[in-house]
Amino acid sequence: MTRSIRVPLRGHDRRSVWRRGVLRRILAAVLLAAAVYAVTTVLVPAPPDPGPVVVVATSDLAVGDEITADSVRTVRMPVSLVPDGALSDPASAHGALMTAPLRAGEVITDLRVSPRGPLEGLDPDLVLAHLPLTEPDLSAILGPGTRVDVLATVDGAVLATDILVVQRVPGADATGVTQSFLVAVTPSQAARLAAAAGADLSGQGLTVVIRR
Repeated sequence: MTRSIRVPLRGHDRRSVWRRGVLRRILAAVLLAAAVYAVTTVLVPAPPDPGPVVVVATSDLAVGDEITADSVRTVRMPVSLVPDGALSDPASAHGALMTAPLRAGEVITDLRVSPRGPLEGLDPDLVLAHLPLTEPDLSAILGPGTRVDVLATVDGAVLATDILVVQRVPGADATGVTQSFLVAVTPSQAARLAAAAGADLSGQGLTVVIRR
């Protein structure tokens, strides 16, 4: 029977074996770490898209309020939640007037504001005319951006059609009843409104029919 003979390792050989063992353990640890990193990278979802920048109100805004630098701020919102016409630049809203009420945090869209300045962006041939109304319930629902036809209350004559309400005039007259508005009209329409509003006739006044 052949017997194996174990040859003792010399010091140099023992160090070589030890080094190879250490290197194998280091390599195994590196490969394990790489495998763990690869698995976690695949399993962890990518961070969500923060979405586009939109302009929102910092406080409640009422119809006719002027937008200032302090009344708006920008936030990022998921694109699926951004309404059509959302404003993205606060500077584009500064000085504009609200045409609809807005709660703090709501997005400001192009349909919620009127042009900056009474006639900016409108036909250059238009002028501003005074529109006094004596019907409180009707006056309460009018605001910048509303389009109306103006009629004389005495005979129902149509004085102006499809005109734009630009701004509510703060306050009321001495009776506390008449509410005033500025409307964008042609010079001829302005003359008819002035004549009808100033006529000294019993029951004479102005009313409006709201258009869509």
